[in-house]
Amino acid sequence: MEEEPSTSSGIKRSIPQELQDEIDEIVSKRPRATAKSADLDENLKRWLVVGICLHSVKSPVMRKYVVPILSKLCYQLSVKHNIDEQTFSKHLQKHPPTNKTFYNYEGVNNNKVKHGSYKQRYDFKIKSVVDLSKLFLQTHMTHYTGFDDTCDSSTLLRLIIKIDQFDPVVKLVSEDVRRYIRNPWAHCDFTKWDAVKYSNSFQLMKKLVKDLKLSLNEETQIIGEIEKWEMNGNV
Repeated sequence: MEEEPSTSSGIKRSIPQELQDEIDEIVSKRPRATAKSADLDENLKRWLVVGICLHSVKSPVMRKYVVPILSKLCYQLSVKHNIDEQTFSKHLQKHPPTNKTFYNYEGVNNNKVKHGSYKQRYDFKIKSVVDLSKLFLQTHMTHYTGFDDTCDSSTLLRLIIKIDQFDPVVKLVSEDVRRYIRNPWAHCDFTKWDAVKYSNSFQLMKKLVKDLKLSLNEETQIIGEIEKWEMNGNV
């Protein structure tokens, strides 16, 4: 049996278990390489480092960014629209005030699992900011239980992109991160993770951090962590 290209033990030790599970699933779907090469080994290392940085550095700061904005939105919708008391006969179907985005209640209160497509039995009450966030996502993305490690970078990016209340500049950069980093990482072709893509990925991640308008100390700390990981992939 062919072995996957090796990576440095230091990088492997830095992979959290939940990320390791995702990596294992991605790699298991990838066709086996017929032969190992130095280039493929380096590309795999770059891919791993980008994944670790997304999971361990970018995701925590994005969670911290989205929670207060979503909490404010949840409060406003509770006061103006009583979303915490909704029923089948009286519930919001689109996101006010633009009414451009349809709410998806399948992932809220375990509705899809409990009741399938029988929506008259759904529980439409939105009692938490986590419940509110799930209204903006496809059902398969709503399995997280809080804004913690169960809520990954893909979910966080999608929330920022979909919800009007987030800064337009942050939304645009988040779309670029999703399109050019997160999606290619999750549906990986190791041959494409060369030095240029690696460098561009880190530049884009740093741009998103700067656009979040964190405190100077926090921004400096996060950028420093990202740059440390960037160096790890180049040694």
